[in-house]
Amino acid sequence: MKGVLKGLAVVVEDVEFARKLYKEGFYGRFLGYDKVRREEVDKISAPLILALYEALYLAERGKLKVVSKNGTEVLPEKLIELGREKIKNFDDIYKIYKYFRDLGYVVKSGLKFGALFSVYERGPGIDHAPMVVVFLEPDRGISATDITRGGRLSHSVKKTFTLATVSKQTGEVVLLGFSWAKL
Repeated sequence: MKGVLKGLAVVVEDVEFARKLYKEGFYGRFLGYDKVRREEVDKISAPLILALYEALYLAERGKLKVVSKNGTEVLPEKLIELGREKIKNFDDIYKIYKYFRDLGYVVKSGLKFGALFSVYERGPGIDHAPMVVVFLEPDRGISATDITRGGRLSHSVKKTFTLATVSKQTGEVVLLGFSWAKL
């Protein structure tokens, strides 16, 4: 099945296919809806909006064919090219997204927490995201203020504050998690 590239998002207009993708891994978000529980999916008749990194992940696995507005196929290489052109640090952000997805986690936007991603063990509506992931640019250091800000936020919403970056030496995802402890 297919999704149409519109700007930096891919829209899945076929409602049945949109429901299937969402049920399989909570991919994307339905237009006009915030969190949707798995048992509510069949009641929704809205298109599914996928972030560029979500669409790329699905396209690389053969689960989604991305097409342009005129119907020509947009290959994963073109999605990567678009991401690199329009999104700062796209390669690293995608690598972090892919890292968590490949481990079986559900990865959603962390924008409402001031983070890159919210990472769930099972999915929204099933459990709460145990961590918020903030991207740390490889060349940027981190200050005590950054750690305090992240720690206070994650503590107030009961999540592990996780810094994620990609090592320039190895190309591997590197994580550093902070949890508040009562002493």
